[in-house]
Amino acid sequence: MNSSTDPDQDASRKNLFYAVDDYGVVEVWRSAEGLILGLGNEVEQTRVLPHSPQHLCFDYMRMMLLTLLWKPKPKRALILGLGGGAQARALLAAFPALELDAVELRPAVVEAAYQALNLRPDPRLHVHIMDALDFVRNPDHPRYDLIMLDLYDQHGMAPILAETEFMQHCARLLAPRGALAANLWRYPLEDYLSATITMEQAFPWLGFVSSRDRNQNIALGAHDAPGHQRELNAIAQKHEPGLPVFWRDFMQQNSGLFKR
Repeated sequence: MNSSTDPDQDASRKNLFYAVDDYGVVEVWRSAEGLILGLGNEVEQTRVLPHSPQHLCFDYMRMMLLTLLWKPKPKRALILGLGGGAQARALLAAFPALELDAVELRPAVVEAAYQALNLRPDPRLHVHIMDALDFVRNPDHPRYDLIMLDLYDQHGMAPILAETEFMQHCARLLAPRGALAANLWRYPLEDYLSATITMEQAFPWLGFVSSRDRNQNIALGAHDAPGHQRELNAIAQKHEPGLPVFWRDFMQQNSGLFKR
């Protein structure tokens, strides 16, 4: 891995971090919208606001907090795909007692998160630089109240999201009354359908909700239905005001789940 300034970088864009590893480019730049993590193309993998780093800039990230309807006060959480650390930062800020494991394949991405995206060392945050499948295979890991999957590379969704073994291990690691949220791109359709079929095989309770700001669906998987729907407004007031709208969209798009 070599960190340097990209000589071909557009001079109008303030480049804060640039590295090339075995998987390609990792870069962070400053724009009018905030600090942006990219992987060698113009797709924003993470956006962070310097003045409010715990704020989740994208709807899809906020939608993943619907998992709080299963565990409003999570004690342990797992993020597969640390990226720029936006979701990790938000969870740690919201839950002072939370222990959080975050897995990231690429050391350069972790370096970018700490050096350029305001991720701070925290004794509650345990970052594992390794393959996500290798992590979930370990039988010694505890069960997690929340699991969040955000696994992408410069080409799109990571193929591991369609692997049966991987998703079954994720289901095994999910605590009773816990929930998993997965960020899925809807294109290419074949990749999206493969991931959804794999999730259907792993989770007895599963639904999907479309993000309004990107071509993404959030999948919510669990062992059973959420037990804290009546607390939705209180959870939203404390953590994310958009949750009632996201949950209404989810119920409309998964009406069959609520007729059982």
